[in-house]
Amino acid sequence: MSYKKGSSFERKLKELLEKEGFAVIRSAGSKGIDLIAGKNGKILIFECKSSNKNRFYINREDVEKLIKFSEIFGGKPYLAVKMQRKIFFIDPYLLSTNKKSFVIDKNIENFSLTFYDIIR
Repeated sequence: MSYKKGSSFERKLKELLEKEGFAVIRSAGSKGIDLIAGKNGKILIFECKSSNKNRFYINREDVEKLIKFSEIFGGKPYLAVKMQRKIFFIDPYLLSTNKKSFVIDKNIENFSLTFYDIIR
């Protein structure tokens, strides 16, 4: 994933959240946490990934950092994945691996959430 593509996706998601009334902080150039959004006591924490490919990998360490930060901060973690122009939201607790990374492919649709699922 190029930095430019990833940062563009982060800004787009920030904009979508703000349109729904969330206050959003973007952590540019971060490693593990990209956006923190809050509204009426609901806190959402995102690690964003973007790819034009139909299969790519997310480092297990990035997922673990997202979970640990969210637990300390008291928010709900999500992997926000933009793949081939579609956006998916994944609960990182549903991922499991004993390898160094998670595979993200077309099967993501089977267990991903929509934007409206996560903001409700």
